Amino acid sequence: MMGRVKKELWIGTAVFIVFAVLGALLSEVGITFLSRIVIMALYALSFNLMFGYAGMSSVGHALYFGFGGYALMVYLTKLQVPLLPACILSVLTVIPVAWFLGTACLKNNMLTFSFLTMGLCTTVQLVLYKTAQLGGTVGFTYYFLPSWMSGYRQLFFFILICAGICAVLIYLLVQSPYVQMLKGIRENDERMTFLGVNVRKMRVSIFVISAVFANIAGILYAFRNSGAYTTSLDANVSMQAIMMCVVGGRSVFLGPVLGSVIITTIQNYLSVKTMYYEGIIGVIIVLTAYYLREGLLGKGGPLDKLVKRLHRRQDRPAEHDSE
Repeated sequence: MMGRVKKELWIGTAVFIVFAVLGALLSEVGITFLSRIVIMALYALSFNLMFGYAGMSSVGHALYFGFGGYALMVYLTKLQVPLLPACILSVLTVIPVAWFLGTACLKNNMLTFSFLTMGLCTTVQLVLYKTAQLGGTVGFTYYFLPSWMSGYRQLFFFILICAGICAVLIYLLVQSPYVQMLKGIRENDERMTFLGVNVRKMRVSIFVISAVFANIAGILYAFRNSGAYTTSLDANVSMQAIMMCVVGGRSVFLGPVLGSVIITTIQNYLSVKTMYYEGIIGVIIVLTAYYLREGLLGKGGPLDKLVKRLHRRQDRPAEHDSE
């Protein structure tokens, strides 16, 4: 167990260093794209707390991603709150909202939960469309970055550090007994109920925690785009979270990170090359779901097999020397 944890920490550190090196070397266009990958990786990690570890398939997770940006803009532009307090208030505001909505959505079974989350996200997006005071059909455009963050490279490293801290917090949470109980609920909620676990409260709590990290990703997205826009609440954004976890591997901590790199790259580059890029993403999802049910990094996936082969090659000389 400890060996696996150390290995994951080393791999996570290596991924962070790779992003940092790329951020130091790439041009403005490359860094802008890289910052989107980092933000979407945090968004996918937040969603996987529900999806991968608790078995909760929300189809409206974009609500909390978009909420982060809109709440920040309201505090900055309408209430004239300074930047740092506005960020803190944006995170704190989403907690009671997510608790209320999560409690309402989790009153019935998981199928109802999925449809309710999707309906709520669509409803909120429609309200934003029709409310001129909140930007209407476009959204907010407001340049609020301080002078020390005005450069695109400085902004990227700020986003990377914030996302890295959140990723560490999520990883520590994943290793806790709390998430182990969620895994038990995912596998057999009736048995956990018989053991005295309040299944509904556990699900509501992870729903709120997941919403908080998605909210932080939304705030970082507002930093990147200097505003908040209604497109951040699209159903497509909610589906991206599912696709990133499925492709990368929802049972592995870094699976959503790999999925975010693949899906975001396809959406950004193939959308320029061909109008059928969504069909390509659909084919990838179908093939992954059919042939790689645990994703690329999951058990039995191609990368998992490659790692096992490398370990076998490393063990052979040791066995030969012992003889």
